[in-house]
Amino acid sequence: MIKFAALCPHPPLAIPAIGQNNITKLETTINSLQKINDELISIKPDTLVIISPHNQSPSTEFSVNASPKYFGSLENFGDLATKLELAADTELAEIIGAGSTKNTENFDIKLINEEKIDYGATIPLFYLTQDIIGLKILAIHPTISYDPQKNYNFGKHLQKIFKNSDKKIAIVASGDLSHKISGDSPAGTSPRAKEFDHTLIKSLKRKKINEILSIDESLSKEAEECGLKPIAILLGALHHTAYTPQILSYEHPFGIGYLTAEMILKN
Repeated sequence: MIKFAALCPHPPLAIPAIGQNNITKLETTINSLQKINDELISIKPDTLVIISPHNQSPSTEFSVNASPKYFGSLENFGDLATKLELAADTELAEIIGAGSTKNTENFDIKLINEEKIDYGATIPLFYLTQDIIGLKILAIHPTISYDPQKNYNFGKHLQKIFKNSDKKIAIVASGDLSHKISGDSPAGTSPRAKEFDHTLIKSLKRKKINEILSIDESLSKEAEECGLKPIAILLGALHHTAYTPQILSYEHPFGIGYLTAEMILKN
């Protein structure tokens, strides 16, 4: 069953070997990630499901990584030191894959076998897998198509599977908001960047799920965000679940919106 749910960003500069002197500018985000790690240590989940938008093999299908081991590396960012080696939950992956022909939403689910996980998974897991003995990871990826409602429905499908599991499951959606908030961003700026972030955060706080799922594709593209689809899956997995959204932090020191939030589940 689902015991924990959160949203985390994945800024490479939050990794000490990459951020170096700039890491202090992300202190608020890092403190929030450490708070989530403390919560996970307390809950002791059996499996942490990480939803990353940066699938190394982009697909029109939802992807579930059934590799028995995951290796996280940030060599593409010039970091040769940071390495993660994690056990994966192949059992849960197979159950999700077996249900690909049984869903009623006509979405396709593909099992992949990739030991190397992407940076969208690696960066949050660097902070969220500390001191949790026996934890297994399951990496899931949305499709390449823009369809928040379809991602939400996929989350609802996952919810049914997780509810039938005896495992204590934590779900973390990894995603950054707008990449164009200020001139500090390598992607440049857009007057609509802050509009996207404000709309999503405001709707998340008020639990206005339909407003999030109705965000126009043109706004998403203009903002160059990568968080909406993972968030939609996370919210779908919490469909009809009693929870209180808690915004732990939001900052954009490098022109990219980094939101960290916990969905506090009610017993």
